[in-house]
Amino acid sequence: MRAAMPRAPDATEEVIRDPLMVACLLRRAAAARALVAVDLPGAQAGVTMILGVDLERRELHLDQLAPPEADDALRRAGRLRARIRVNGAEAEFEAEVAGHVDTSGGGTYRLPLPAEVRYRQRRSHHRVPVPRNLAVAVRYVLAGAEAAGRLCDVSLGGVGLETTAADAAGLAPGDAIERCALLLPDRSTVAGPLEVCYVAEPAPNGAVRFGGRFTALDPRDRRRLQRFVAALERDYVRRCNPGAR
Repeated sequence: MRAAMPRAPDATEEVIRDPLMVACLLRRAAAARALVAVDLPGAQAGVTMILGVDLERRELHLDQLAPPEADDALRRAGRLRARIRVNGAEAEFEAEVAGHVDTSGGGTYRLPLPAEVRYRQRRSHHRVPVPRNLAVAVRYVLAGAEAAGRLCDVSLGGVGLETTAADAAGLAPGDAIERCALLLPDRSTVAGPLEVCYVAEPAPNGAVRFGGRFTALDPRDRRRLQRFVAALERDYVRRCNPGAR
């Protein structure tokens, strides 16, 4: 039985084999506390979460599986196929179990860092997370009303934003935002119309995340966006591997 996690339609796919990029991707899933759907040969599927990624030891640490029957099956099988979805993108990998540490709260599985991860996304560009301390402000206009938000992730094709439930009221995939402006750290602005692609459920604190793609950017704004995304990617790799020069 497979855990239900339908693939995104019209998704692009690539295979990531670079250990640093694999670690960055899995750390991003861990930070988002994304559920990991686990398929087991001839057994009930289960779910777990990533507890940590040790790039130096090339290890991945997973929490015990739920339900208990799936956890027992993984101990017997010693191998799994895992699928994770974060912000509309899906990652899939296979791995052997290298060890298990029993704790009072259940247990932790140690797995070798996957040799490859299949990565699918509906977007044609990778999105890069924006650190909270960068605080890139966003202003957008929908149906003649102006609203504000925070930039959470960005690509050459679109953005992931966070706003209040009030400002996101009535927002739905397919909506056309007349103008979405990013106020970049160098005080320049990237602005253009945006098509809403997804709207998440409100978080416990009332914040709502949604994502969209730019439908038209003039060449100057596109160059500004390219420079900003490139700088974020370099910083992201450094943060994923603090020892890198």
